[in-house]
Amino acid sequence: MDKSIFDFTFEHLKPTTGYEEFEGLSLWIFHIDKVPPHVGLSVGDVFFSLKSNGRDELPTNRLIQLIDKKGIKSIVLNIEVNTSFSEVRRVFSSYDRACSVKTSCLAPIKEVLNISKNVIKLSELLSHLNDNNMMSEYHGFNVTESELGILSYGPEDIEKRFNLLHA
Repeated sequence: MDKSIFDFTFEHLKPTTGYEEFEGLSLWIFHIDKVPPHVGLSVGDVFFSLKSNGRDELPTNRLIQLIDKKGIKSIVLNIEVNTSFSEVRRVFSSYDRACSVKTSCLAPIKEVLNISKNVIKLSELLSHLNDNNMMSEYHGFNVTESELGILSYGPEDIEKRFNLLHA
């Protein structure tokens, strides 16, 4: 694996052989082969996400069907943090849509996890979670060992993506 292309890698974490629903909080990372990737959270069997065209709140089993059907390269990380379903729903409901670096798909996740607004990129969030021993295991969907990382990108790449989506 060429680690120089990644801002963050997962090889130090324990992989799971099959996806199992986690009662706690899970961070879902979609399109890890793209810049920037998209992220969402699940609590138990419900997934939440902030997108450029609104919000998602759907059962994780439907999400897995979509990942499998479309062959989306994704990683699910179990997060060691105490929060409630109602708190996650409240936070995500307070956002209309992702539209800039400040209100990207990371914004509600940072709020749920009580992480600084100075964290702009996914790799920074993952480094914070890692440094504070808040990540346990992960499961990859449609991902090879050489793809187990978050590609390097900057805030300008996030803005460029929003400009494309809103054009």
